[in-house]
Amino acid sequence: MCFYVVYDLFILYFIQKVMDELKFDPKNYRIHTDKNKRLIRKSLEECGAGRSILFDKDNFIIAGNGVYEQALELGLPVRVIESDGNELIAIKRTDLSTEDAKRKALALADNYTSDTSVFDIDAIVEDFGVDELDAWEFDVDEFNVEDVSIDEVRPDKERVGCLKERFIIPPFSILDSKLGNWQERKRAWIDLGIKSEEGREKEITFSKSAQPPRVYEARNIIREKTGIDPSWEELQKYCQDHGIPFMDGTSIFDPVLCELSYRWFNINNGSILDPFAGGSVRGIVASMLDMCYFGIDLRKEQIDANYKNAAEIFGRGGVKRVDNKFVPKWICGDSVNIDRLVSGNKFDLIFSCPPYADLEVYSDDPADLSTMDYPDFIKAYTEIIKKSCSLLNDNRFAVFVVGEVRDKSGIYRSFVPDTITAFQEAGMLYYNEMILVNNIASLAMRAGKQFNNSRKIGKQHQNVLVFYKGDPGKIKETFPVLDFSDDDLFKKE
Repeated sequence: MCFYVVYDLFILYFIQKVMDELKFDPKNYRIHTDKNKRLIRKSLEECGAGRSILFDKDNFIIAGNGVYEQALELGLPVRVIESDGNELIAIKRTDLSTEDAKRKALALADNYTSDTSVFDIDAIVEDFGVDELDAWEFDVDEFNVEDVSIDEVRPDKERVGCLKERFIIPPFSILDSKLGNWQERKRAWIDLGIKSEEGREKEITFSKSAQPPRVYEARNIIREKTGIDPSWEELQKYCQDHGIPFMDGTSIFDPVLCELSYRWFNINNGSILDPFAGGSVRGIVASMLDMCYFGIDLRKEQIDANYKNAAEIFGRGGVKRVDNKFVPKWICGDSVNIDRLVSGNKFDLIFSCPPYADLEVYSDDPADLSTMDYPDFIKAYTEIIKKSCSLLNDNRFAVFVVGEVRDKSGIYRSFVPDTITAFQEAGMLYYNEMILVNNIASLAMRAGKQFNNSRKIGKQHQNVLVFYKGDPGKIKETFPVLDFSDDDLFKKE
C-alpha cells in the first residue's frame, strides 16, 4: 500500500513539474480570440479533454496553446507521453460511447473550436519564405496580404507586432465584424453610452421592398382570407402575432468600422465631413479620436438627440472630454446645400453611410432622399457628393459605406456602381474597396426559402468604398505610419 501511495505522490509531483515547466509558444501562428477561448473552455468543462497538445524537448508548446491556457485556468492535470514522432499517439475516452450526447458535443467542439481562431499572418511571413509556404499549399493571397514581399521578411528581422495590434483590425479587403476582437471592441464603444438609435424610433420605417419573404407570404394569406390588401400596420401586427420576423427597427452604424475608417484614412486631428449624419455614432467616435466632425442631417429631432447623447458621454460624469475642442457638430439642413451649410470650412476626410434609396424611409419631407424615386434620388445624391468633394482638401480620402438595394420587382438598382460613378465625376480616384461582413442574425433562417422561391442570395455584407483626391504618390508623406500597439483608448487603468 505504501508503494502505491509513494507512486501516486510521484506521479502528482511529475505532473505538477511538467505544468510548471510548460511554456507557451513565443510566436504562435494562431490568434486565439475571446470567442475561441470561451468555446475551448466550454468544451473542456462540459465534454472533458479531447485532443492532446504537443510540445518540444525545451517544453515550448508547438500545438495546443489555446487548449493548454484554458486547461491551466481550470486546473486540469497534464499527463506526458514521450515520443520521437515515429508513432501515432491515440487517446481512448473510456467514459464515452458512440451515441452519448457528450461524445457528439465533443466531436462538434473538436472540429469547430479551431475555426474560431485566426492565423497571425505577420508571424507566418516572418518565419517562412514564399517557397516554403507554397510547398505547404499555404496561399497568403487568400488572406488578402498585399504589398508584402515574403522573401524579404525573415526571422532575423525585428517583429513590430501582429497586424491586429498595429491596425486594431488587419487592413485586409474583408472586414469580418463577426470576429471576437471586433465584437469586443464594439462592446467597448457601446459601453461609453452611445445611443445612436435615439431620435429615430418613430420616424424611420423600413421600406416595404426590404421585408423578408415571409412578410409577403403573410400578406397573401390575409388577402386570401379577407379579400382585401391589409394595411401596413395590420400586416405588421399579423407578423408580430405569428412570430414572423418584421423589419421595423432602425439600422445602427458600427462604431468599429467608423473608428477604422477615421484612423486609417484621416490625418491626425483631421476634420471630417459627413453629409448623411443620422445617429450620434460617427460624431462621438470622431471626438474620442480627437478629430473635428461636421455632420449634416435633415431632421431636427435627430440633431437634438445626437447633441443630447454627446452631452451624456462628454459631460459631467462621462468621458473626460469636457473641454475638448473636438466636440462633434451636427447641422440641421438639406445636404444638397452642404456648401452653404459648412461655408468657410475645408475637410480632411469625407465619411458617410448614405440612405439606401428607399430601403429606409427617414421622414415624409420631400427633400429627404429616402422618399424620392430612384432617378431623382441619384440626381440629388450625385450633387451632394460633388459639393462634398469640393470641400475636401487635396491629397485626402473619402469613404462611403454602401450596399445594393432592390427595386420593387426585386432587381438590383446598381447603387454601388452609381456611387462610384458619382465620386469619379467629382474628380475622385477609386482607390480601395472593402467588404464588411455583418452578423447573420435571422438570415440563416430565411435564406433557404428565399433562395428556393426567388434564387435571391442572402445578403450578408456592405461595400466600403474608398476614394482619393489628389496625387497618390503623396500618400506616404501625408499620412503617418500607423501603429496602435500602445493605444490606450480602451485600456483599463
